[in-house]
Amino acid sequence: MRYIWLFVILLCGCAGQSSLNVQGDYRNVLNISNWPQGIREGISLFSDMGAWHGFSFIPDSAGMAGGFSGPMSMASNYAVGSYTAVASVVVNGVLQEATNAIVEKSYFPGRMIQSFTWETLTLTQEIVFVNNRTSLLRTRVRNMGGPKEVKVTYEGSFFTQYFQGQVIDGRKVYLEFPATKCCFEIEAGEGCQAVVQDGKYRFETGVRKFGRGEVQEDMFVYSAYFNDEPEDVKHPVLEGNPFEASEPFFEVAARRWERYIEKLFENKSGLFSDLKYRRVAVKCLMTLMANWRSAAHDLLHDGGYPSYWGFSTGFWSWDSWKIAAAIGCWDPELAKNHVRALFDYQTEEGMIPDFVSRIKYINNLRDTKPPLASWAVEEIYDADGDLGFVEEMFDRLLRYHNWWYAYRDIDRNGLCEYGATDGTLQAAAWESGMDNAVRFDSTEVLKGKLPKAWSMSQESVDLNAYLYDEKMTLARFARLLKREELASQLEKDAGILADRIRKIMFDDEKGYFFDVQLKSHAFVPVYGPEGWLPLWAGVAEQKQAEGVKNVMMDVNRFNSFVPLGTLDLSHPRLEPERGYWRGPVWLDQAYFGIRGLRNYGYDKEANELTLKILNNCQGVLGDQPIHENYNPLTGETLNAPHFGWSSAHLLLMMFEYK
Repeated sequence: MRYIWLFVILLCGCAGQSSLNVQGDYRNVLNISNWPQGIREGISLFSDMGAWHGFSFIPDSAGMAGGFSGPMSMASNYAVGSYTAVASVVVNGVLQEATNAIVEKSYFPGRMIQSFTWETLTLTQEIVFVNNRTSLLRTRVRNMGGPKEVKVTYEGSFFTQYFQGQVIDGRKVYLEFPATKCCFEIEAGEGCQAVVQDGKYRFETGVRKFGRGEVQEDMFVYSAYFNDEPEDVKHPVLEGNPFEASEPFFEVAARRWERYIEKLFENKSGLFSDLKYRRVAVKCLMTLMANWRSAAHDLLHDGGYPSYWGFSTGFWSWDSWKIAAAIGCWDPELAKNHVRALFDYQTEEGMIPDFVSRIKYINNLRDTKPPLASWAVEEIYDADGDLGFVEEMFDRLLRYHNWWYAYRDIDRNGLCEYGATDGTLQAAAWESGMDNAVRFDSTEVLKGKLPKAWSMSQESVDLNAYLYDEKMTLARFARLLKREELASQLEKDAGILADRIRKIMFDDEKGYFFDVQLKSHAFVPVYGPEGWLPLWAGVAEQKQAEGVKNVMMDVNRFNSFVPLGTLDLSHPRLEPERGYWRGPVWLDQAYFGIRGLRNYGYDKEANELTLKILNNCQGVLGDQPIHENYNPLTGETLNAPHFGWSSAHLLLMMFEYK
């Protein structure tokens, strides 16, 4: 007799997918064992396909047979409960204690699997995601001894102070979090009886008879949604019936992840001959896919969280463009949606919000972020050659580019400043992406002539390097689209801007690029990553690049244990541990520096810095998550784990290693 259980968890917007048959090299690149005892505990988990829920392993110390932590909501970074699908296994009337089992837990790309083996019986559980609202949990019980009677009961928990639970139609558990409109359904197949009581839900089967070598299967389908979503969004159509045949779902997930990894390693980096670096690359891939969220409410396209830990309300523009540049390697369509998700809210003037949310009234239009959107589109185009996407985005990108000169060039001299729409220094600093950087300590905000146009009292070298790169990228796109006159004008403007950056923002004596004060053009004498952005953009002359390279490789400035931090090591305001943008290493800026060195032929130095980052950032080579930033002196992890743009830029660094 075959029993299939379908657990449908409808969580504020879920996704599903992924299970792999041949991924031995990438087993447990991330440790995702967690035991949430409260709703707001941040954890490591597995999610996929833009799902709005995820799972992790229950630590062995909990002494439970089977089951997973959660499910965890990706809508507000909370746990529904401490556990789900914990199995109580009774053989011939005797409970099988978890402490007597041999336990194996494996997190593969796109799949979680665990087994509990007693003397003559094995219980195996496996999770994959199958669409953006649904995941499957499959339990198989194998009898390795003589005939026996087995009864399995599956139990989960939910936090009653937040969730309301009820049974529907006898075999469906419905959990609702009214405050967020998040819902979970847990539906069992024929022969299963659901019970909800005192913060627990349970599915029971009758006693089943097992012959020697017999395997019986229970299927669980987890879906999560917002209760005010349309029915077709809440319950996307499954291609097949997992109650009747589960294997096709697991095979499709496996093949998808195998394609991801194949695409990842089409890159012929010199590092990928070494398994330890291939494992880092796959960890980056898994991190980015766990941060993927599908369209929901006012998020009109799929996108990516900066991290599912602490950033759980929407998408940030700078993060999205950096993440898209890497994701385009294995899933260009998903990468395109990361870009579209921000441009869905482009203003009439051309501005892109700093942040867009599931609830659009909290979108942040106080500021934007540095203009890397064209770079992201170019990276995606180089990955798949889709000129249609370039054509779709071109005029929007051009409007955004021109917006900078209308609203952020207060003295109309062709050099732009960071600023804000509300006149606050806080928002202007946010617009730079380097929120509390030392170079902004003495700046002020000035009112421009247009409404909602405020600028800092300094012109930033990184911003103008980004704008130079954008002009050149847009010129390339214009030629692809047969807009030759526009291409020529953009190239001409780029040449003028490059000349200004080289002449006004480079200090010949110090051999470095600096921000300059708006009126006097006196240097803002702070050595930060903004000074190597002209190398990334290709603006610097070779002699200037040599000067910048020397500063970057100086062990007393930037060539620390983990190199290329956000502030000169000798600066009196250096805060390497809690400084945020006042010393810690951010891997996006480190990548821009390394890419800049390669642009000018300094591959030896670029390789040296790449290896120091990979080898010295705490946990990158182990099973710890990739973090938001790192201590330059010790390599200690700092701030949010599972960080998207850190993962994206580690990949780009590795791709370009020579």
